[in-house]
Amino acid sequence: MIKYDHIRLALEKKFGDEINRIIHGNIILKLLVDARIINSDDNYSKELDSYNFKITKEMTPRLYNLCHEVKDTLQFSDNIDFFIINSPEMNAFAIPSNYKEHPHRIALNSTIIDKMDDDELRFVIGHEIGHLVTKTYKLSQMMKFLFQNKEPSLLLKQKFSFWEKLCELSADRFGLIANKNIEKAISSFFKLISGLPKNIIEFDLKAFIKQNKLYLENHINEISAQNISHPIPSLRVISLDIFSKSKIYGNTVGNKKTAHDKNLKKNMDEILQRFFFMGNETDAHRMRFIASAGLIMAQIDKQITEVEVEAILDTLANYLLFPKQFLDEMIKSQNANEIFNDSINNLLNPKKNRGSIVQEAEMMFNFLVGVAVSDNDIIQSEINFLYKIGIDLFGFTKEKISYMIAEIIANNFQPVGL
Repeated sequence: MIKYDHIRLALEKKFGDEINRIIHGNIILKLLVDARIINSDDNYSKELDSYNFKITKEMTPRLYNLCHEVKDTLQFSDNIDFFIINSPEMNAFAIPSNYKEHPHRIALNSTIIDKMDDDELRFVIGHEIGHLVTKTYKLSQMMKFLFQNKEPSLLLKQKFSFWEKLCELSADRFGLIANKNIEKAISSFFKLISGLPKNIIEFDLKAFIKQNKLYLENHINEISAQNISHPIPSLRVISLDIFSKSKIYGNTVGNKKTAHDKNLKKNMDEILQRFFFMGNETDAHRMRFIASAGLIMAQIDKQITEVEVEAILDTLANYLLFPKQFLDEMIKSQNANEIFNDSINNLLNPKKNRGSIVQEAEMMFNFLVGVAVSDNDIIQSEINFLYKIGIDLFGFTKEKISYMIAEIIANNFQPVGL
């Protein structure tokens, strides 16, 4: 029997569990299901039933058998209806159900069926079923409900966006288990990228993997912050190649007993950890400034509050997926003052920072003021520190410093203790 959790990307499961804990998913999901707020029997599903071609044993026996063969290979017992949509877009998608009386639905665009062979289709169908077997759609449904009229915190938004990409990598693994053919799995990516059938261009698996490794190496900083739900094809190709060589994959397709694959996790972590920082060299100095300056500012009153820490972490979330780990390491190093001075020197050096130095200085100072007022308690020692830093390090006039502090207080300060 396939152990689904052994197949899933370890980091995907970790992020999913963390987000579920943050949004109290165990409680929220039951409320939504009991209230029938999330239901596969929605208008789009009805439209799919009414206006698109359902794959049946009578009308399309070969395609019907292929779809259900994949379902059986992945040992998925829930009911699924498969459809063909008349569309030129190379796409397939799943509409999950939370209720036994309604089947899940998987739609295949006609172009995919036209351009892919059976093994490539097995991979695509297996990928979509992969989303169903992992049940990651439940977390997506809850996030959509909770934040339909408001924005989540930046850190939660970043983590959810990254988690969505990890879900795609997990689903790819189920696609490979379904077709048991790494070349066909990766050639499906080639067709998705190019829109071309394989026979137009000579497809060389090793050359294609090498090309994608090079692209991933050269552009990893640019792509890590992309606000898209799917990982770029290069990351998918390399991740799938690594999985195809793993012990867990060999044991699964060989119907052998499986366990969590530590070597696979290590190999994937080496790639994925490079996505945890979302920026360039200047951004690296910015996050070092944010952490060190935030700690120095918060400690002026001899007490770092939870609100002040949250203010620092929220700002670090612009650059890091694990800001707390970064902040904890800086606290442990006890080098905040040294890092603070070094980061300022780099950020205010026009030879190292090609952006506007004046704008950079103002952003840095505004962050310090924001930390000072985040606990809604203004003390004179904090104001004195801001004047000293503003004059000595940023070269601001006393008037400009007063104006910047007053503006942030007006927008963010909420007096307490009434």
